[in-house]
Amino acid sequence: MEILEKFKNLIEEHFINEHEIAFYEKELGVKPKYLSKLSKKQNSLPPCQLLLQKQINYSQHLLKTTSKTIKEIAQEMNFEDPYYFSKVFKKKTGMSPTEYRQINQ
Repeated sequence: MEILEKFKNLIEEHFINEHEIAFYEKELGVKPKYLSKLSKKQNSLPPCQLLLQKQINYSQHLLKTTSKTIKEIAQEMNFEDPYYFSKVFKKKTGMSPTEYRQINQ
């Protein structure tokens, strides 16, 4: 469980620049796929979903507090395709980034 807490702390520090789980595994000194196995044992979200959730939460913050375009936010969160970003955002929040921004202004 301590490793999962360290992983969550690393996400907080590096989620903007580091989008590969391999980076976090290396930082934690664990073998590939170990975080996934540990997460499964703890009935937690898979590591990639924890990272994605942090990206979505930060995207929500940017939509509320900045005038950055959706394309700029998608790029900042390392989504090469803003349409894919919008699709993932909608799946996670129930609304598109545009709708989210309109409701939260």
